[in-house]
Amino acid sequence: MGKNKLQLKKLDVVVIIVCLLAAFILAAGFIADRENARMLCISHDGKTLMTAALQDGLFGGRQDSDTSGKGIYYLITYEDGNTVIMQYEERPFFPSGISYNLVYVFNEEVRMEAADCRDQICVHHRPVTSSGESIICLPHRLVVELTGKGQEGMTDGMVK
Repeated sequence: MGKNKLQLKKLDVVVIIVCLLAAFILAAGFIADRENARMLCISHDGKTLMTAALQDGLFGGRQDSDTSGKGIYYLITYEDGNTVIMQYEERPFFPSGISYNLVYVFNEEVRMEAADCRDQICVHHRPVTSSGESIICLPHRLVVELTGKGQEGMTDGMVK
């Protein structure tokens, strides 16, 4: 009976090494190219409501203790076709009878703290920390996005 051992040939080993090397180079490039977010952009129905710079020391800053410093809350309300955004240093009370989203920013991390939408997908979304990441609330057509330095006004794609 013949041997059923898997035998690698020299060319197989070369191909495996080249693939692993290419994967390592791509991963290192993505990690090195990853840019910390510097701008918070909140838009509703395609219109920018506000942009804010996420600077070191702002929104609680980066310190050894996560309990030091306070974040910033942004309460976005929708009533009679008007969208209003208000900034708070402490968690605000939610308005009754009005649709809302509550965004919380702390240590350059942004999360959807609360919303009155039915599915709560935006609230359960993990916090975003890097440039290009976003949280989207489809029922309210709200987009909370982090952008890096110099990315404002850049085209994501083009359609003819």
